[in-house]
Amino acid sequence: MGDNVAIKKASLTYPDMRCLAEHAASCFPDREFFLCADEEMPYVRGSELFGFCKKASAALEEFTAARHVALLGPGSAAWLAAYFAVLSAGRVIVPLHDGLQPPELEDCLRLADCGVLLYDGRRGETAAALARAVSGLRLMELHAFLEKLREETRESLPKLEPQAAAAMYFTSGTTGRPRCVLLTHRNMGSQISAIAQVIPLAETDVGLSLLPLSHTFEMMTHVAGALHCGGTLYLNESVRTVKKNLREKRPTILVTVPLILQTLHKEILNTARKQGRLEQLQKAIRLSGSLQKLGLDMSRRLFGEVKALLGGRLHTIICGGAALDPELIRFFRALGIEVLQGYGITECSPVVSVNRPGKNVVGSVGRPLPCCEVKLDGREICVRGTSVSPGYYKDEKATAESFRDGWFHTGDLGRLDRKGNLFFEGRIKNLIILANGENVSPEELEEKLYQAEGVLDAAVYEKDGRITAELFVDRTLIPDIPAAWRIVSPINRSLASFKQIGEIVLRETEFEKTATRKIKRYKLKGS
Repeated sequence: MGDNVAIKKASLTYPDMRCLAEHAASCFPDREFFLCADEEMPYVRGSELFGFCKKASAALEEFTAARHVALLGPGSAAWLAAYFAVLSAGRVIVPLHDGLQPPELEDCLRLADCGVLLYDGRRGETAAALARAVSGLRLMELHAFLEKLREETRESLPKLEPQAAAAMYFTSGTTGRPRCVLLTHRNMGSQISAIAQVIPLAETDVGLSLLPLSHTFEMMTHVAGALHCGGTLYLNESVRTVKKNLREKRPTILVTVPLILQTLHKEILNTARKQGRLEQLQKAIRLSGSLQKLGLDMSRRLFGEVKALLGGRLHTIICGGAALDPELIRFFRALGIEVLQGYGITECSPVVSVNRPGKNVVGSVGRPLPCCEVKLDGREICVRGTSVSPGYYKDEKATAESFRDGWFHTGDLGRLDRKGNLFFEGRIKNLIILANGENVSPEELEEKLYQAEGVLDAAVYEKDGRITAELFVDRTLIPDIPAAWRIVSPINRSLASFKQIGEIVLRETEFEKTATRKIKRYKLKGS
């Protein structure tokens, strides 16, 4: 991509998401976007996507009273085409997480007052059950809806008021029932404009979508980024296909959450261990890190085989959603892969801050985006700006509690350094307050536990006055509690005495998680 084109794209501002689709149609009319395994619609071209947007208003006339349209199904080009079409028609799109159980989906549909459900044919039985359970809910299969758009001859682009609702997203629900967050056209437009300014993307970039499309983080980074720069984005089918798709699609950039990054890290170490080359890899990591401090990058020569596990071309990973161990960032940097840690929350569309290439402050979540401003109220992170939601749908009490004096109070703990870099220090609701008055962030301990061999997942909480670590482990490596203590004891020795783990619980099953792979803490025994 030429320099002039790069500058032009970086300076673009989008009033709303429809303008992003229009940009893609204008600059990349024949580009194949959102490549996926759906045989009916393996991709959507830029011109076709905006064509759907122009016809959606007329095609949705039969659902005049249904302003809120829900979307259910696995990630696909058809899912994304419907998303942009509905939003462009001035309706409110309500993405539903495909992994939710029917009772949870019912709650979401009722909470958001959805009158229409667009569903992937593979979710036909679920859709029919929801129609029986939710009074007045009308159904339309996703591909049938898009075919209707193709046949529609009328075109119109209704005016999208900046402050009008564009989408409703449900919070992750780690500490209780999810809330329905309103996002306006201005919220979403300012978010994608800001991200385009700070994250350098090129037509040559290839992404692999690993997160649910129903989550704002994936939508505003990977999806919007591809349309903005004309890059290639493959949609991963399932957890089982991640390793295969990394090798075959050979991404240059990933957007992910800490759990997936930790899994990739362990996969690299386990592969080296099986080959009898773990010590060799660890020495090479230390050597590469030392050389990089001297301005010498030997990562390609040292780690060709290792990087081949990730496709061989990966240069950037944008990671957010939870705390991340700085050592993990240093590990991937030694491999020649820059991890840009960020911080976001659904109510802020979602990205609040992110590290920039060349200005990556390891341990921080970077500086705020141009669309928002951050301050600390005590230790609580507060945000205001054009990307901040007006509040929760039909929940005045929760809105009044969290949106006060022009600021959104996130419920997250943090600190700012002198240069304006933000450091995330955990959730206020998760904070363990001990009898002696000391405060312990469970996220800090969980990050250390995640790095231990054999620990697949971990949650830390207070139970009967003791800090308890509940672990889901590989039983071939950690068969019992004494074996678990052999992992935990060295971690304890690295911690202040008041932070040390006093009890271990081994789980037989995985933790129940949210759409973004966060543990639902309110379901833990100690919560």
